[in-house]
Amino acid sequence: MGSENISGFGKMRVASMKLGIALGGGGAKGLAHIPMLEVIDEFGLQVHQIAGTSIGAIVGVLYASGYSALDIRHIVSLMTYVKDDGVLHSIKDKYVLRWFEYIDINWSGKAFLKADSFMSDLMNDVKVSDFKDLRCQLKVVAADFWKREQVVLDSGDIGQAVQASMALPGIFLPVVSDGRVLIDGGAVNPVPFDVLDGCDLVIAVNVMGNRTESANLIPSFTEAVFNSFQIAQTTVLKHKLLEAPPDIFIAPDIVDIQMLEFYKAEEILKQSEPAKELLRRQLDELLELKGRS
Repeated sequence: MGSENISGFGKMRVASMKLGIALGGGGAKGLAHIPMLEVIDEFGLQVHQIAGTSIGAIVGVLYASGYSALDIRHIVSLMTYVKDDGVLHSIKDKYVLRWFEYIDINWSGKAFLKADSFMSDLMNDVKVSDFKDLRCQLKVVAADFWKREQVVLDSGDIGQAVQASMALPGIFLPVVSDGRVLIDGGAVNPVPFDVLDGCDLVIAVNVMGNRTESANLIPSFTEAVFNSFQIAQTTVLKHKLLEAPPDIFIAPDIVDIQMLEFYKAEEILKQSEPAKELLRRQLDELLELKGRS
């Protein structure tokens, strides 16, 4: 990194900076957060605060609980590994079957998938259950369904907070907490960099990705549901970026990956590499500038 050209005082200043990271929502595309966090680890930076929405909250809680970015990549690889080869094939089958456990054929019209099994497995990896036990501050963004407003969760039960943040309407059941019906935070704040406070440097990662037009231009039912939600999210994000942009804004170009296509993890991570290199360069330049100032 460029810090070899920074004075001793400058290096101390960089090392003492309070770094904030905002991890946005995007379903499976949120696996692209992992390479971005790998850059943070490469620079040896300590994260002061993380804000996460939906999948960003999931990755954020793993990182804030003490896992490195490489650790998180390994956890994901176990859940999505595809190789017809002995023990690895058995591991793959085990985790593929687990995804089927998350499907809840619910004819009541409330939701299609259930998050409780998913959250149970996640919390087995997290090892902590309360925000106060995390190694850095974490803010999880959800939305109050009836009041149509943002809710920032930063204390109490981590599992419930993350489950609320990822409760995409019509897909996952909402969470009822303190008399509020909480749903996916992407409805109000898809990349929550503006809820970070007390940070000297803010990095925001948008993983909503892009879609190419279908041959007949008419989207399928699932495409229409998911993409319509992200159209609204994109509009919200554009306004927030105009009001008070973060120091670094990174948007990995994840193309043609749908919300629940976690089995495409390898492809998602591969598509993230150019953004990872861009973040590395931008962070290098910014740290050198701050170290010299």
